[in-house]
Amino acid sequence: MAEKKIAFVTGASRGLGLEIASQLAARDYSVYLGVRDKRVGDDIAEKFIKKGWKAKALKIDVGDFQSIEKCCSNLSQEITSLDVLVNNAGTFEEDWGTLPSDLAMSDLKTTFDVNFFGPFLLLKLLVPVIKNSPAGRVVNISSDMGSISGINDPESLVYDVMGPAYQASKVAINAITALFAKELKDTTCKVNSASPGWCRTDMGTQDAPLSVAQGADTPVWLATLPDDGPTGKFFSATRKRGVMEW
Repeated sequence: MAEKKIAFVTGASRGLGLEIASQLAARDYSVYLGVRDKRVGDDIAEKFIKKGWKAKALKIDVGDFQSIEKCCSNLSQEITSLDVLVNNAGTFEEDWGTLPSDLAMSDLKTTFDVNFFGPFLLLKLLVPVIKNSPAGRVVNISSDMGSISGINDPESLVYDVMGPAYQASKVAINAITALFAKELKDTTCKVNSASPGWCRTDMGTQDAPLSVAQGADTPVWLATLPDDGPTGKFFSATRKRGVMEW
């Protein structure tokens, strides 16, 4: 794959990640589909290609550091610059309503491996090729539930929600968004967090008010920002691309 702008989306085999990848491919990006099951990813890539889109599956388990390192090594052998990275892959391990004092350490560790340490390592390893792009864009998928202001605001939509491992991991992903944006502030790269809101995915269930296309709108917007677009910010689909409080 070459000549077009290049995007890499993790967790691209279903739900939000697949929708983000589809919308970017439809905008003429060559899309690398980050998937745990390569056979599933190859099938999706084949469907993309039949639509006239450019796509290729890359095997990656965001909870496995060796898998991330191997994936980045393979990707770097194929490309010299990366225009878009969407850190989408994520997990929710604990039961809804779990209190922090009842949280199992195993759930906390698994959640942070997938939702924080993996995306951090992926971004760290890919910064060199992102900086080579004339307009590199990084989108870290967060959540309204990752807003500390929202967690503590009785008027917030997420005030009554309790998922401590997931919420803490999204607070952490917001932190590295701000930190990487600061590191790259003198470049053409932009780094932002996006909350897709509560949308109808396997994690969100069919009870969610937003479609997966509506959830993907904010991440895709941030992935395709113009030169004068924002960086180091947190935006949410529940606010129609509006700014969220950290």
